[in-house]
Amino acid sequence: MKKLSLLTSALIVAASFSFSVPAMAQVNITDADRARIEERKNRKTQLPGERVGRAVTKAYELYSEEKIDEALQVLQEVRGGNDFDNAFLARFIGSLYASKDTKQAIKYLEQAVKSDLLSFSDHSASLRLVADLQSMESMHKDSIKNYEAWMKFTGEQDPDVYLRVANAYYQLGDYKNVLTPIDNAIRYAKQPNKQYYMLKMGALYESKNYPKTVETVETMVQLFPEERQYWVYLGNFYTLVEDYQKSLSALQIAYNNGYLQSESELKTLGQMYANNNIPHKAAAIYEKYMKSGKIKKDRTMLNAIASNFQAAREFGKAAEYYGELAKMTNEADAYRRQGMAYLAIQKYNDAIKAFDASLAIDSRDAGKIHMSLMEAYFYQGKYREANAALQAAKRDPATERQTRSWQSYINEKARVKNISL
Repeated sequence: MKKLSLLTSALIVAASFSFSVPAMAQVNITDADRARIEERKNRKTQLPGERVGRAVTKAYELYSEEKIDEALQVLQEVRGGNDFDNAFLARFIGSLYASKDTKQAIKYLEQAVKSDLLSFSDHSASLRLVADLQSMESMHKDSIKNYEAWMKFTGEQDPDVYLRVANAYYQLGDYKNVLTPIDNAIRYAKQPNKQYYMLKMGALYESKNYPKTVETVETMVQLFPEERQYWVYLGNFYTLVEDYQKSLSALQIAYNNGYLQSESELKTLGQMYANNNIPHKAAAIYEKYMKSGKIKKDRTMLNAIASNFQAAREFGKAAEYYGELAKMTNEADAYRRQGMAYLAIQKYNDAIKAFDASLAIDSRDAGKIHMSLMEAYFYQGKYREANAALQAAKRDPATERQTRSWQSYINEKARVKNISL
């Protein structure tokens, strides 16, 4: 069978929804704001006073020689002759501090933008820088305020700035408020950006909005079909909305393309086969990767393999793995289940050995096990042994009533065969 392309597979998996990016709320830019923006852009360029100009020139020369401390000293020793000079100095000082002392940089940059006297480009750059530095210092509420101030000041709908606002809300644990800015980042991006969708997915998941989480990851596999982890996410998230059939479809695509790599991913695929009533494939996946070493051989895995083979009516394989489980754990129930699997394929001697081993370890289910022993002996024509097992089962109140119909049946078979009980 020809393998479908990843993109085709993505479209099949997501066929139940229509893909669109909705128009979302954004930073509101009024006509008055736009007028102010144009006025700022057209504002006559101001130059600092001569004293400040000389200091800045000297500081820049020192900065070029990587003498930042000396450059800062020069700037901090000078005083501006007016508010513009002081704002200009504060911006330069803040920019120099940005590489060595973030908190000082924030202090000076906030001074620089407070008076709104800098040129359009200097003011906007200062707002953006102070917001970035506040984000670095985990001052997320302040960074949100300044990112939004930057957008209002410039009138720009910058997807990267929307991302930073969304990330700030995420770091605050305010997952619901992540969604509007991250949707705007997605909306205004020139090309689909994986980082944007990952943040949206995370916020929806943390908000426990699992249906929307699934919708987002469905979009992600359409846009980035070769991103292996997204298929794994999709398979896992479908289980959160209990859509096990779609979960299996997504995981099968991932598996067929070699995207399932970790133990947990392979186990999840096996579990989805089991949940979709395909126990043979569940057991086969578990068995294959346990033998290869990718899945750890332990009590849980041996039991999963055995029980899925049993559900698939492959009783010989089930007996094999219940036997391995019994050797590993020495559990009476593992021997009992092995015996039942052997009984189903008429391997009566093997069944008897397993039942005897179970009884030797634990007698709590003795009545049930003696009834199973009775059947194994009976179908071999060993009516004396069958009767002895039946008498033992009679002593257990849990199975005493079950023995009544069998007693006359065994007696009759023994009489016909002329066997004394």
